[in-house]
Amino acid sequence: MNKNIAIKVQGLTKIYKLYNKPIDRLKESLHPFQKKYHKDFYALNNVSFEIKKGETVGIVGKNGSGKSTLLKLITGVTTPTGGRISVHGKISAILELGAGFNPEMTGLENVYLNTSINGLSKKETDEKLTEIVEFSELNEFINQPMKTYSSGMKAKLAFSVAISMKPDILIVDEALSVGDAAFKRKCYVKMEEIRESGATILFVSHSEHQILHLCSRALLFKRGVLIAEDIPKTILHFYNNDAIPKHINSKQSFLNDMYTLHATDYDRNLQSNSRISYDKLGCEILDISILTIDAEEKVNILEQGNRYKIKMQVHFHKTLHNVKFGFMINTLEGFKLGGLSYPSVHKNVDVISEGETKIIEWEFDSILKQETYFMTAAVTSIENGTFKFAHRISDALIFRILGAKDNKFTGYVNFDQRGE
Repeated sequence: MNKNIAIKVQGLTKIYKLYNKPIDRLKESLHPFQKKYHKDFYALNNVSFEIKKGETVGIVGKNGSGKSTLLKLITGVTTPTGGRISVHGKISAILELGAGFNPEMTGLENVYLNTSINGLSKKETDEKLTEIVEFSELNEFINQPMKTYSSGMKAKLAFSVAISMKPDILIVDEALSVGDAAFKRKCYVKMEEIRESGATILFVSHSEHQILHLCSRALLFKRGVLIAEDIPKTILHFYNNDAIPKHINSKQSFLNDMYTLHATDYDRNLQSNSRISYDKLGCEILDISILTIDAEEKVNILEQGNRYKIKMQVHFHKTLHNVKFGFMINTLEGFKLGGLSYPSVHKNVDVISEGETKIIEWEFDSILKQETYFMTAAVTSIENGTFKFAHRISDALIFRILGAKDNKFTGYVNFDQRGE
């Protein structure tokens, strides 16, 4: 095995036997002619790839695509049906929440249990104990049974133990999907520190932001098959559009196609499936859309640095007072980036009569990073001194930002569009 390779997977296959009824397993084992009562389910089917030392690689795919099975095979939790896995270096893994923990034992006892499984002596664990407990922020709970821990507390302890091992290879399976925001941020910083130290990170997440931010490469799985490996934004495009790429090994070919998307500007497959329309208490938001400035064509693929218009159409079936219109742009994780109000943050429209239809427009510069975003639309009013939402649609609109090919900034907002 090449010394520059941390993980090499060759023809990896994992088959599970699925039985319609529990008794069928016994029937199969006792049948004199070895009749099959099961169906073969391929959790992984002939998967091959290599991960170099120092890489941070994201594993992307829908539930049931084989991501967690792959990590269990690499870490030795389960054995393959066929194929081969070669690992060069010490692995530390954070798999399913609570995996490797005894619920009857205290957090402290589980620390010693996990470190001993990973080859540390009691003396070595003693030396790391303060660091583990302080990072986990579980000081006052460390002597309580694990069965009393919340999912967030389990994740904190699992992550703290894993990173304390100073691994050559860190494997993380959705461990950062729970827990408070401050701890998640601390974990991201620690993972960046581990990555900069030269360690290899294999990372499973449904968070597009996490994959883009942490990973240099990504693998896309579908129904147990590795269908593509490329840079994260390429893989996430295929994942979001549920598409099988034609140019699996051609990064530039795909990127050329990707950067011409702004010529059409509207992707009909890009629809918000998390849209929630709340009660209509006096009005109804009929439509909210993003338009080009000149032609006023509807778009949902925006080019960074261009100017666009947001148009909201609202019909009032009741007279409302002190009315305000607004929208909020959110990240995939729900972080509120900001929005605009009409007439303004400090002003309202005094009265809008029953039967009126209002069209509100805002112009804005597309200064967000290349990412997918959601827009929430709302109309509020104040009646007899009481504030209320007259109508609100959460995730009313989904859109994407495409950056320039030489885009270098990594934050959410690019304040300098001059590119100097």
